[in-house]
Amino acid sequence: MRLTFAPESLENLYQTYFRRQRHETLLVLVVFAALFDCYVIIMCAVVYTNDKLASTLVASIGLLAHVLLFILCKYGLLPDRISRKFVPYILWILIAAQIFSYLGLNFANFHEASDTVGWQAFFVFSFFITLPLRLTPIVLITTVSCGIHTLVLGVTIAQQQQDSLNGQTLLLQVGSALLSLVGVISVA
Repeated sequence: MRLTFAPESLENLYQTYFRRQRHETLLVLVVFAALFDCYVIIMCAVVYTNDKLASTLVASIGLLAHVLLFILCKYGLLPDRISRKFVPYILWILIAAQIFSYLGLNFANFHEASDTVGWQAFFVFSFFITLPLRLTPIVLITTVSCGIHTLVLGVTIAQQQQDSLNGQTLLLQVGSALLSLVGVISVA
């Protein structure tokens, strides 16, 4: 059973209104992403070594991009058509890139199935409650993010621990990461 307004034009009007109201919550997601960048910068600064320089630089660039995006959205400096149609997807790409760069740079030679799953789950949940999109695109982008994340972790762990890791352990680790992400999607 699907609850909709009787005339289709009224349903379209409501959906448009709902997405415009949620456009304000997009700024919350930008702030979440900027806070994630701050977290990475602080964690790299606390235990600074030369291998943390790349993570710090990537997080700093991400922070600047998120601050710029926040200013552009907050003060309406982008055309309405661009901010409504493209900014949610641009923000998703920025967040996905930042999670994967954190995964690749911060856990360089010590990957486990749980690496960045918490952050991935947090942002998946945030997509559902903040992105001003219909449900279908949100489900698609979260499925793509979770699928790529699980695939990257599985392949990376398999390559790094090729000799000492058996197939059953790899399936168990990747399966646990996938189940935790699916659980977050189903809750959202």
